[in-house]
Amino acid sequence: MIQPYLIIAASTGIAGIFYHRSHADLKEKRTQRAYEREQRRLAGQIRGKNKLRTRLSLTEKSRKLVTSLAQVNTFLRKAETHFARQEWSEAEKLLIQALALDENNTKANRILGLTYLHQGNWRRAELIFNLLLELEPREATHFGNLGLAFYHQNKYALAREAYQSALRLDGKKASRWISLGQVFLKIKDLNGALDSFEKAVRLERRNTDSLAALAEVHELRSEPVKAMKVYEHILDISPYNEEVKVRLAELKIRN
Repeated sequence: MIQPYLIIAASTGIAGIFYHRSHADLKEKRTQRAYEREQRRLAGQIRGKNKLRTRLSLTEKSRKLVTSLAQVNTFLRKAETHFARQEWSEAEKLLIQALALDENNTKANRILGLTYLHQGNWRRAELIFNLLLELEPREATHFGNLGLAFYHQNKYALAREAYQSALRLDGKKASRWISLGQVFLKIKDLNGALDSFEKAVRLERRNTDSLAALAEVHELRSEPVKAMKVYEHILDISPYNEEVKVRLAELKIRN
């Protein structure tokens, strides 16, 4: 028979083992929780630092953007002054500097394109207005200016397409119909030219350029009577137009 004191000792030993194990487990859990708290604290610090870096980065980017925009506007103002004075080379240099900071600036590109048209640099003007049409695909003026650049490079088919695109977007400018009519004359499409000049005259009935172009087409179509009527109408508007007087006199002699 096992002695009671042995049972008690054994029980006490087992209890001690469980106590120490439980105490160890509790200590391990406390250590784990402390570790996890420290990890969360460190993670929070890292997030805080990252947020700070992000804020600083955004602040720096904003500062650089504001500075860049200010420089672009300065270049643009100076370029506009030179453009107004017809100082094309000076305007071009400033606009290129503006575009180096903001390559898709539509105003800078537009003025640069117009500068190239005034300089007779048709190829560069073509490139600029093609770029502008990527940025503003429904801007009729860009198509009109592109048509002019094509026309002066003898790219008449492309000029016709450009002017027609401009007129589809805005058909209320007589000058565009005149430009299209001139293209039709170059490609010897007298019907297209006649239609274009008639539309220009309907928009601006006292526009002597439109009327003179219309009279010229009537002459080319062997319609002298119609041509003379148009020339007489021009003289009603502009009685001292010597060129028209000469053309009218020549037609009357021949017919």
